[in-house]
Formats: sequence, C-alpha cells, structure tokens
Amino acid sequence: MSNDKCQMPNLRFGIRHSTFVILLLGLSASAADAQTVTLRYGWTKGESRSYRMTTQTDSVITGLPNTPGPLTTAQTMTQVLKFVAEDVAQDGTATLRQTFQSIRMEITNPMGQFVVDTATPDTSQDPMAQSAREVMAAVVGESVLIEMAPDGVVKKVDGASRIADKVTRVMTANPATAGAGQGLRTALGDEAVKSTLQQTFPRLSLLPARVGDTWTGELAMGNPTIGRIIGRSTFTLKANEGTADARLARISVDLVLKQDVVPPPSGPAGMVMTLGDARGAGEILFNVTAGRIQRSTMRTDMPSTVVMNGPDGSPVRAENKTTITMTMEPVEKEGR
Repeated sequence: MSNDKCQMPNLRFGIRHSTFVILLLGLSASAADAQTVTLRYGWTKGESRSYRMTTQTDSVITGLPNTPGPLTTAQTMTQVLKFVAEDVAQDGTATLRQTFQSIRMEITNPMGQFVVDTATPDTSQDPMAQSAREVMAAVVGESVLIEMAPDGVVKKVDGASRIADKVTRVMTANPATAGAGQGLRTALGDEAVKSTLQQTFPRLSLLPARVGDTWTGELAMGNPTIGRIIGRSTFTLKANEGTADARLARISVDLVLKQDVVPPPSGPAGMVMTLGDARGAGEILFNVTAGRIQRSTMRTDMPSTVVMNGPDGSPVRAENKTTITMTMEPVEKEGR
C-alpha cells in the first residue's frame, strides 16, 4: 500500500510530462504549418541533375472485331534524363540542356513480352525488339535546349524536332522500325516535348503559400490520333515539413483532361477516338531549400471510345480504358 502511494506522484508527473511533450510537439507542428513557403525551381549555372522518369501505361480494350474477350496490354517506359543549367538569368529563368541518357521499354501483350534497354547489351533475337532498340538508340545521347521560368513554365524548347527527324531517317532506312518509331517520333516534336516537360516540372506558385493554399496550371497536348487535349491541374499545399535549412513541401495534384478538338478519321479503317471523363491525381514532394523535385507521382485514368470500319466495312465501336502512372525521382548515380 505504501509503495503504491509512493509511486502515484511519479505516475502523475509522468502523465503531466508526457502531455506537455505531446502539446509541445503539436504546437511545433502547428507553427510549421502556419509558416509560408515560396515555391520556385532553383538552378545554378553549371549545375547538373539527373532524373529517372517511369511511365506505366495499362490498357484494356473491348469490342474489337475477331477478338473474343478484352485485349489487355501493358507498357513501361523508363528514361534517365540529365539536365545541365547552361545559363541562369537574374529572374531565375534557366536555360537547360536535357540529354536522353538511357531508355528502357517493356511491353506485354497477347503476342508475348519483350524488353529493350539501351543501357544493356543487345541479346534479343526478336525482330520487334531489335527494331525498337534501333529507334531508341537514335534518341539516346541526343539533347534539347529548354528555357524554363522559376515557376516551371516552359517558355521554349529547341532541338526536339531535329531528333524526331533523325528517328524518321531510321524508319526510312529500315521500314521494319516503323511500328516502334511512329509513336516515339510523335512524342519528340518541340510542342510535344514542351507538353511533357509541363507535366514533368509542374506549375509552382511563386507567391508565399500556406498549408491549404491552392493554385492552378494548364497544359495542352495532341497528335493526329488523339486530336487536341487540354488539361487543368489544381495544386494544393498539403504540408510544410522539416526545418528552415531542409524544408520540404507536400503538394497534391488533381488533373482534369478534356478533348478540345476531336481528330478527323485516320488510317485505312477511318479510326476516330473520343476521350471520355479523364482525371488524374498525384503528389509532389518538393525540396523548398534546394528548389527541386524530390519525387513526384501521377496516376491518370483516360477512358476513350474508338469508332472505325471493321474488316467487312461495318462500323465497329471499341471501348478503351487506359491508366497512365508517371513517377519521377532523382538518380543517385548517373546513367543507372
């Protein structure tokens, strides 16, 4: 009994002490959340950064003629991109040289699976894989110049069309590469690369932001197959973490895509694609102190309807459910 009485004051002190610590931590967290941060990309002339960009595309197509069930395909493209700041203006606008260091492509479809990686020796005897490697090799080592404002707005892209022309020459010299090269060539126009960069380096708010603040950004993309698609992103500062010399911001992203222009019929089948209710969500972990992305992820659902002429000339309507997942993170060791 006496022992219990002796221990009670210590127990009460321990409870009060723990409560005080929890309260102090809560106040510290609240103070951090109440602070404002200025989000901007920061570059130093001569600085080099490498990122690994992974794009996973999963599609399920139903309604195709002579196909008893859904047609499922999966494709993963991984690129290692090196950015070197060749110049930085007083307002923070950076002239960056982006170099394609390596490309890895993995495709799984009803015909099987194949992998092509420009960073590893060519051991495949698959003609499709060899054709894809030839096209990808034409891109690796090439670079484009980018002019990007500190809020992520891409003002100019130069050199991408030149690489697209190089891919075209490869396709002309070897018609077997046409299937692998067509999509890559389309993605390498100056405007197409600009659109990709606007997704790679999302729009930031240059105004001081508090947790809960939102801002918006827009992007546009298009090609003869999908027409013109416009997107509107809403960014929300979810958390302001770390200390003053190592500040990290967590930013959520909500994306809405709309087909602004439906493409005309294309190809022998007169195919027309109509985009459905396309939406995406993701998160950016931004190193405020260094002015760079620590990691970003984005998942976008893009349902669409394809109308075309079947083998017998009758109309065919196919439904395509596509999910695109993009991840970007720094490469600790370049070239890997």
